[in-house]
This record gives sequence, C-alpha cells and structure tokens, in this order.
Amino acid sequence: MNAITVILKNGQFTTLKEWHEKYDLKAGSDQIGKHFSLKEPKFMQDLKEYGELIVNEQLIRVMDGLRETLGVPLKINAFNRSNAKQEQLRRAGYRAAKFSPHVAKMAVDIDTDSIIQTRERVKKLKEVSSKLGIKIRIGYEEYLQADQSFIHIDVCPEYYAKGKPFHSKPHPDVWEQSMTW
Repeated sequence: MNAITVILKNGQFTTLKEWHEKYDLKAGSDQIGKHFSLKEPKFMQDLKEYGELIVNEQLIRVMDGLRETLGVPLKINAFNRSNAKQEQLRRAGYRAAKFSPHVAKMAVDIDTDSIIQTRERVKKLKEVSSKLGIKIRIGYEEYLQADQSFIHIDVCPEYYAKGKPFHSKPHPDVWEQSMTW
C-alpha cells in the first residue's frame, strides 16, 4: 500500500494510511473512497503499469458524491496516466490532450452506456459538484460526436486557479476555470 499517494485539497501529499483517517475510511483497508477501492480494475491496472497510484481528494469526493446520487457503480476507464501513455493515445488517433489532467492526477473518465445516460449523469455531476462546492471541468459532447460514450471529469480549477495550491506550476489556462465541453 506504500505505492498509494493522495493529493489533498491544499496541494499537500499524504499516505493512504493518513487518508483513511482523514476521510473516515476503515484503517488498513484497500478503500480509497467510500465507494472505491484498489480492487477496481482500472486502479489495479494503473498500479501495475506505473508502480503507483496517485489519488486526488477533491476528485474522490466528487466521484463518491456522484456514486451516492446515482445509487449504481461507476465504471472507470481512465485515471492516472504518464506523458508516454498520453502520447501513445495521441499517436493512435484518440482525442488525448497535449497537457492532460490525467497526467497531473486530477482526472477520471467514466463509461456510460448511451447518449441519454451520458447527459443524465452530466446533469447529476453538476449538481454534485455544486453541492460539494468543488469546481470541476466536464468533457462529454466532443466524445459523443465521435460516437464515444464516456465522461471526462477533472478538478483542475481546484488546484490551478489563481490562489490555489498549484497555480504557480506550468499549466494550460483552461485548467483554471470550470467548464463543460
């Protein structure tokens, strides 16, 4: 479990053990959220591929809130990425950003089954983030137009906007504001 690091809201990094205590999760468990564990296929894959998993507090809070609101599991298809993985996706023809929130450990992509489900979940996601007071960026329309049904969610505005912990780090300006595309 030493390969798990959590980025806190204040930009500090902590251990899984400390995260369990802070987020009221069972000590020593494989939980990284109230509804998410290290047994999730995507988390296991990222651990194997990168040797570590970096979890983001704000992102986990949004994901837990969405899961609680929907009352059904979420299927994660993308979480942590390396720059090499991002470049590999671009070369393969995917719409992968040059500067990815996945590489910054700020993003998750969740699968949906249809256009209708995608739009319903985006609506719920906006409600959840508003209720939690966590600014997010949501991508889905461009993917739907390419016949892909998934939702990209990132919490970049919570870390890169003016006055936030990572504002001084190099980043695209669009990471500073909430938006939907």
